[in-house]
Amino acid sequence: METFATLVVVMAMIALGVLLVHLANRQHAIAPPPSIKAAPGRPGGDAAPGRE
Repeated sequence: METFATLVVVMAMIALGVLLVHLANRQHAIAPPPSIKAAPGRPGGDAAPGRE
């Protein structure tokens, strides 16, 4: 009986980990892509190439 309880706890922990990874990936997929204007080190922001 003790082995069964241990097995149930281990399976529950694995399922919880899978759920957390799934939710983290879903949240990352929903996030908007970073803006080109926000890129550090780009002078001129959205200016045309060659026109800084």
